[in-house]
Amino acid sequence: MNDLPFHLLDNILFRLDPKSLGIMRCTNRSINSHISNDPNFVSGYSSEYSSRVGSSLFHVGISLGDNFIICHHFSYSCDSTSVKERSVLEFLSCYILGSCSGLLLLFIDGLFLANPLTKRFRPLNHSGSKLLSPIFGRNSQITSRDDGIEDYKARKERRMRVGFVVSPTKGFKIVCILEMETVYGFEISDGDSWRLSETTITTSSKSLLTTWMKPVYLDGTLHWLRNDGSIIAFDPETEQARFVPSVFHRGGPGTKLIFTEDSKKNRLTLISGTKETISVYTLVNNSKWDLTRQIANVYVNEIDLLCWQLIVCDGKCLVVVENTHSGYGVVHVYDLEANSWKVSGSNEFMGMSIGDFYKFTPSLVFVEGDEQEIIASTEKRIISALTAVMGLTDRT
Repeated sequence: MNDLPFHLLDNILFRLDPKSLGIMRCTNRSINSHISNDPNFVSGYSSEYSSRVGSSLFHVGISLGDNFIICHHFSYSCDSTSVKERSVLEFLSCYILGSCSGLLLLFIDGLFLANPLTKRFRPLNHSGSKLLSPIFGRNSQITSRDDGIEDYKARKERRMRVGFVVSPTKGFKIVCILEMETVYGFEISDGDSWRLSETTITTSSKSLLTTWMKPVYLDGTLHWLRNDGSIIAFDPETEQARFVPSVFHRGGPGTKLIFTEDSKKNRLTLISGTKETISVYTLVNNSKWDLTRQIANVYVNEIDLLCWQLIVCDGKCLVVVENTHSGYGVVHVYDLEANSWKVSGSNEFMGMSIGDFYKFTPSLVFVEGDEQEIIASTEKRIISALTAVMGLTDRT
């Protein structure tokens, strides 16, 4: 196989599942180098594998005193789905701080970078962060259901201030936004140390960052939404910041809102939903939110409906979870191309908990680090929890 041109070799390797690809790396030094070090192979394999298996949805929540994670698999065609049961994380808190390019930024009694596809992880130092240290500075173990929920709520809002970006060729960065009324600052880490950026931005109007709203990464820039519909944008590479003075009228108290991106149109998107209608808006010319689509909301059983959540929309699918009085969470996926709803699964823990949802698309981006040294310096219970979380995405 050493004599094969790279494009023919890639055609063969792209057809392998991750476990078989791992075995192939052990058979030949040249192939191992190609798989591990060629960024074109990494991005090509990741794209091919993702198109075959679709995306997953991590649900991190608390139920009956236990901190748990569910991984819900769904495909863009909405015809292939399964739900993994909760991972074993009893009395050990787990938080997802970001998901980007196949890597997860996790906190499990410490900060970790993990790739569920390759099963590799790396501990990160968060002690130098002005934002993260207050969140995770004390003992993060859960002692009761009430303590766990209150702790989860208290920390969740500040976790939304964390941006996580990954480049297959330039590595990863963590960016925390620091809000000081009309002034915004940024602290940055590449995993080894934390520093304050020299860049700050001052806005002429006062509006808080939207509560419990994750930042959106698009075109190499992180975007944080404010309550008035304007945006604070920050480029982690150039460390340039800008203010996008757009205006959005959110609607009444029962309106749900998610801030996301349309991967097909490459635009920032706001999804505004009521019990009857879900409206899709895209940002045009960095100034105006245009209504591009309206969708009739749907439920399996409206009589049994307790509450519902908008979860994620990426220009291909819209995911909605409804919680029922019977204690089950039902996942609905709307195919934006076929203009149709389908029930994509249900699970009792989705209906019994509060929590976050993070979209995960598998990738072969490698997590660097001395594996033997990392394992030796990490507690067995934390390794067990990390292994459980990463194993939820395994479909082989």
